[in-house]
Amino acid sequence: MGKYGRIVMTAVIALFFLPQAALANAPYVTFTFDDDGLPVQTQSAYVPAGVIDGFRITETDENGETRSVPLSGPEDLFIDARGDVYVADTGNARIVVFDVWGNYKRMIGQGVLARPTGVFVDDEGTVYVADYRNEKVYLFDKDGTLRQEIGRPASRLFGANQPFKPVKIVADKRQNMYVVGEGTVHGLIQINKQGEFLGYFGGNKAGFNLTRYLQRLLYTKEQLDKLMRQLPPSATNVAIDREGLVYTGTAGVRMDGIKKLNVAGKNLLSNVWTSPSVADITVDALGNIYAVDAIRGWVVEYDPEGRILFFFGDTDTGSQRLGLFKSPSAIAVGPDGRVFVADKQRSNIQILKPTEFTLLVHEAIMYYMDGKYAESERPWQDVLRLNSMFGLAHTGLGMAALKQGDYERALAEFRLANNKEQYSNAYWEIRRIWLMEHASTAIIVIVAGIAALLILEKLHRKYGILRAVANGWRRFRGIRLVSQLLHTFRLMRHPVDGYWELEAEGKASVFSATVLLVLLFAVRLVVLYQTNFLFADWDVRKISLFNEVLTVYVPFFAWVICNYLVSTINDGEGKFKDIYKGSVYALSPYIVFAGPLAVLSQGLTRLEQVVYEFASAAIVLYSAFLMFMMVKEIHGYEIGQSFKNIFLTLVGMAIMAVLAFILFGLSNQVTDFVYSIYQEVKFRVQDA
Repeated sequence: MGKYGRIVMTAVIALFFLPQAALANAPYVTFTFDDDGLPVQTQSAYVPAGVIDGFRITETDENGETRSVPLSGPEDLFIDARGDVYVADTGNARIVVFDVWGNYKRMIGQGVLARPTGVFVDDEGTVYVADYRNEKVYLFDKDGTLRQEIGRPASRLFGANQPFKPVKIVADKRQNMYVVGEGTVHGLIQINKQGEFLGYFGGNKAGFNLTRYLQRLLYTKEQLDKLMRQLPPSATNVAIDREGLVYTGTAGVRMDGIKKLNVAGKNLLSNVWTSPSVADITVDALGNIYAVDAIRGWVVEYDPEGRILFFFGDTDTGSQRLGLFKSPSAIAVGPDGRVFVADKQRSNIQILKPTEFTLLVHEAIMYYMDGKYAESERPWQDVLRLNSMFGLAHTGLGMAALKQGDYERALAEFRLANNKEQYSNAYWEIRRIWLMEHASTAIIVIVAGIAALLILEKLHRKYGILRAVANGWRRFRGIRLVSQLLHTFRLMRHPVDGYWELEAEGKASVFSATVLLVLLFAVRLVVLYQTNFLFADWDVRKISLFNEVLTVYVPFFAWVICNYLVSTINDGEGKFKDIYKGSVYALSPYIVFAGPLAVLSQGLTRLEQVVYEFASAAIVLYSAFLMFMMVKEIHGYEIGQSFKNIFLTLVGMAIMAVLAFILFGLSNQVTDFVYSIYQEVKFRVQDA
């Protein structure tokens, strides 16, 4: 959900401290996310349903006595198609199997395993175990008979000094294994069923580091050789879905820590927020992704495209309540949708069952991901009746409307969901239909208009039929203010002459510049309210006119003041009023073209986004060019002096901003101090 990069995690953390007494079934708060990617409290998605602690496991010791044996530090879980729960009982060096209700069934690997940290079961019942201490992968039959053990790959491609410390494991339908190895930075270790090394799969990339980049630019080869090479983080857990897509989780990163890899190892997700202390991930039958946080006890459910559906769970601070965790280490989802979370410190497995609200969401997602948008409409409507802030529901309803040809309703739903890609598709259909119905009429009108203008021009040249209009236009242009305002076009065409005329011939005045400055703000409002939703990075519902006034005028006047001060020191010829007028007129491209561009953007889709972006960039660049020409011509500088003046002006603006920030903070402290004195005096007078 490209859009979860904007999630403010401080807001998430703060919301976890909201009163929770109203949530009788769950000791935590559940969140979904609105169309801006911000957390919104919602109904509980999952509620505690039970616990598996292993005390029903019995074994006979050497004296023939039967005793109960609890789990000890479980580090992995897997639930097969029948609902059997396989637990990597790490502390007891075995795999324990429970049925779907938590009843003990059997043990696997006793006397063979040393420290099992990963377990997986394929469709044939083969049990794969990653043993960290023995540095091996073990394969067991359904009944627990050891079939095969695989040690460190002998292939040279594996690496001569590369350790083999298997932590987690999954296998595809061809029984090719994908192993997470501790410290393996190249990706998952891929091994076939014969135990042969096939290569590394789906490795992470090293992130950008400014310090390393500068070192590569400035250091010699010898100096670089002495530095530690920057290596990408290694995956910490792995999962696989029914289609054979492999999922990896990587601790220590906040974005794209969860990846969905196709057969080529390409990540199919983007901008997925991840807890930096993710302990484990899993995938359910619908393709929804689940992750659990090892430190904070958070459980996050994503839809198949990486958008966060639910965010819940918390740390147990001593209450011993179900639904809170001490040190969650693994997560799995049963065929019935129940979530199983292993707690390494508590040595148990908590079971969370989905609520009716969650089942509705899952039903809608099932239809949605299958492309059955019409069938998903009813459950999405039910979801919205329960939670109107559930943004994915609006996307689902929009897709249903799009499928049924109701493009106007689809447009509205996609707007509510902030889904610009599908909004563009719906608008493209609306535009296509309009063009089919009105294109011929529009062409006729345009051709007729051009023909009429040509005929009028010829008639005017021959008979002067538009003489009155031409005279009226000349008189109108002769008005001093109008002439000064129209000087913007002269200045845009011929900047050098335009600025000379502005300063020497009085082609502009302080009053005309002020009128243009007012128009600048008006154009800013047109841009804010009329720019197509597809190209707007702001929410018109949250626009504050006061803030916009500050945004437009504070930087402008800071520029004028700082430029005047800098030019005074550096022998600039421009007066304050000339700088003021020249700076306003330098913004002529924005004043003239930004408004029409915003209106024209209403007719564009994302396919024509490059046109809008090119036009916007051209307006900004030409305004910057005119500002440069203003500095050069008004102050009589050479090119180098002009660049120096602009740089110092920007530095001055930065200093002014810092001083304003400091003064604002001090003024608040002074105000609080005066108010506290007033309160003290008031209370003493009342006591007297």
